[in-house]
Amino acid sequence: MLRILYTSLMLALAFLAPTFSNADEGLPAKDRLKSCDERTALAAARELLNDPRLLKEPLEMFAPAFVLFQNGERDDGVFWFYAAQLRVQYQMAFERGDRSQLLSVMRMTIGAPINNYAFQNVANLDRILDRVMVWDKVTPNPYREKPKTDAIERRVESVYSGLNELRAKFASEKVDIEAKAREQAPMIEQMYSVKGNPHCRAGQVDPANVPKEVAKEKALVSQYIKNNLDIIRDAGEVKNTWVERGSTRISETMPYRYEVGVISTTGKESHAIVDVLRTDGDVKFSLFCIARMRWVSRDLLKDPCTQ
Repeated sequence: MLRILYTSLMLALAFLAPTFSNADEGLPAKDRLKSCDERTALAAARELLNDPRLLKEPLEMFAPAFVLFQNGERDDGVFWFYAAQLRVQYQMAFERGDRSQLLSVMRMTIGAPINNYAFQNVANLDRILDRVMVWDKVTPNPYREKPKTDAIERRVESVYSGLNELRAKFASEKVDIEAKAREQAPMIEQMYSVKGNPHCRAGQVDPANVPKEVAKEKALVSQYIKNNLDIIRDAGEVKNTWVERGSTRISETMPYRYEVGVISTTGKESHAIVDVLRTDGDVKFSLFCIARMRWVSRDLLKDPCTQ
């Protein structure tokens, strides 16, 4: 469960910029959160953060917090980043699992630009943390009413004492913290800039729409394989097909290649490798080759068509 959550979180932390194609407003908020359209992504972030169900798994608060921050709502991004940390740490007093590792990942990734911004004005950060404490006090916490052992009580107390110690450190080292943050700001801002994201350039499907569009293409490529004469000559009558995977270049949002499993009526199994050509919104498929082995069993260093 937490591994799936980690994957969804990292997918949601794409750097956002305007694009030619807007996300479908009917999509779930978690999908719209990935949109290159600023208004769509911000609306999805606020919708998620206002959903009380998110309080049950506070790790999921990090992605919308980062979307707020990346799209100009910087103080709100800082607020939700620290609110998420507080609630995850509270949750960890009761149940740990992989949450400690996932929290560390969030701090190292989205925490870098958010903290750099926050640390440049410690007084402002302190006011934001005041808001976080008020929010935490008045907002339902699914773990607050759970039975607590003495050990859990001590861990909960350490969550709040740790935050108070951190705030004291910020106050006492304010000058050094702000100076270091300002010195590092140009490098960090360049690393996390929303400009130039290749997923948001013209010709790319908006990341929010990708799951829906890939599902459509999988149905089309399966139909293409069922009617492909080379496949029929090789396998005989096709009984069933299934898309095994899609391969996507790092600079693009949609797959450039699919691999499709094929079962004939005689039980013969093969694996069709299909290239995708995209021009002006039109999609065409072409059979690259027919492999005998499923991709997970092949030697990646060798020609797939000979295996």
